[in-house]
Amino acid sequence: MNKFIYLITLFIALMSNACYKSGGKCEEPLDIKDSEIVVVFKDKTTNKYLYTEVSPLYNKDSLKVFDERGRSLLVANLLRSAPNNQNEGIYVIGFGRIFSPETDESSFRSEICKDFIVKYAFNEPADTITACFKSEKTKCGSRFQTLKVYHEGQLLDSVNNQISAHITVIKN
Repeated sequence: MNKFIYLITLFIALMSNACYKSGGKCEEPLDIKDSEIVVVFKDKTTNKYLYTEVSPLYNKDSLKVFDERGRSLLVANLLRSAPNNQNEGIYVIGFGRIFSPETDESSFRSEICKDFIVKYAFNEPADTITACFKSEKTKCGSRFQTLKVYHEGQLLDSVNNQISAHITVIKN
């Protein structure tokens, strides 16, 4: 009888640690290992988008993003309509992962800030995007309790309980 009670108790304990969302399992749990910053780049002088479908100011395949240690990050792009002109296709650029398990575990205790280096072309000076975040574990994964993204000291986005931020960077 004691074994039976032990097995039931163990089963209940295991099930209570499973990921549930309003009575059902988590559909797609958030995990900061999938974190990213999604960016639209514009030129300061012309106010034009850098990465357009037709006649871009820069080649989207030349864009490189590096972490503080110089490691290249995964860069993806998605074609969308420009917010102010539905007939103009622009590329929205995503890069990540923002959180690195090797270096960012302290973000579960306090906020940390990291710089990401953006190279538009090999012969141009780099740009810097700064992300400050505090992480938290959830029953179904993990997320940023807070995530703030800066460019040239200006706050571009601040989100809570997410794994990504969406910003527009104005390139000088």
